[in-house]
Amino acid sequence: MRTPRAALCALTLLALTAGCGAGPTTAAAPAAPGGEGAFPAQVVNCGRSVQVDSLPKRIVSFFPSNTELLLALGVKDRLAGQVWADQSPPKPAYAADYAGVKVLSGGEVSRETLLAARPDFILADGEYNFDGKKLPTIAELAELGVPVYVDAAFCPGTTGSATLADVGRDLDALGGLLGVPGQAAGAKRDVTRALDGLRRRLDGRAPVRTAMVQVFDRQLYGLAGGLYSDILRVAGGANVLDGQVPTGKNFDVVSVEAVAKADPETIVYHYTDEADRASAEKWLREHLGQTKAVRNGRLVATPAADYSGLRAVDGVQTIARALHPDVF
Repeated sequence: MRTPRAALCALTLLALTAGCGAGPTTAAAPAAPGGEGAFPAQVVNCGRSVQVDSLPKRIVSFFPSNTELLLALGVKDRLAGQVWADQSPPKPAYAADYAGVKVLSGGEVSRETLLAARPDFILADGEYNFDGKKLPTIAELAELGVPVYVDAAFCPGTTGSATLADVGRDLDALGGLLGVPGQAAGAKRDVTRALDGLRRRLDGRAPVRTAMVQVFDRQLYGLAGGLYSDILRVAGGANVLDGQVPTGKNFDVVSVEAVAKADPETIVYHYTDEADRASAEKWLREHLGQTKAVRNGRLVATPAADYSGLRAVDGVQTIARALHPDVF
């Protein structure tokens, strides 16, 4: 599960027809067409075995950050499509290649559309997509010869305890599964270098009390625990909503009163596009105007995709600059 917006859209569409809408900063060179890895390749992901018998040539990505990760690994020519493409705009470095990836769906994809793309590998942002109703289950897809790898930070059993280290785990796994170990190792080194440099820069700084939220359908969600809170910690913040989200989860409905009582110095909020960004900021100003964050103009907008894959490094750096501008 990436954000409440994606999850709630997926759930809502079961009953309603309403739609829902710095790591490496330059795209990688294309990988060699034949790949570098040895097949079959196998990893354990979300507690189950994921096996790829031969080099994947028709990869489908779920969520913009996964599409960009695949572009960074140099498999542009092997991408058969992307899903949930409307959840964030692409980073400028990837915009041209991103536009060339076929959009299977801006939001939730149908079973027919997904299978018509003839995928031989799926990189997904969460298991919530594969409920056996709208889409086949992960086990059913495996029987069809379509292995599914889920972002490690969003495996159901570890969502509430995930950290930025999961980005490296994903790169290790995908390097082998997609036959690009060299590109994956290079990307992992870039991530490590960027995060180590950020930690050195922020060493000794007092953490800024911060609330990370998303506004969806006039409801406030707190993003806390797991990867969200770890990103804030590395960025030099402390999530005031830790403890407001049930153990094992990384988001939940929070009351305006609870956030106001916590009185964060900064509010970081997620958005999917510019219209969502503007409406979320308006809502926050109207409902949380009494907080230090709003009174002092400390509202930080971040794309929803900046919290997984290589873009998690972008998310950390964006927040760090907002929380500690004087050290940049």
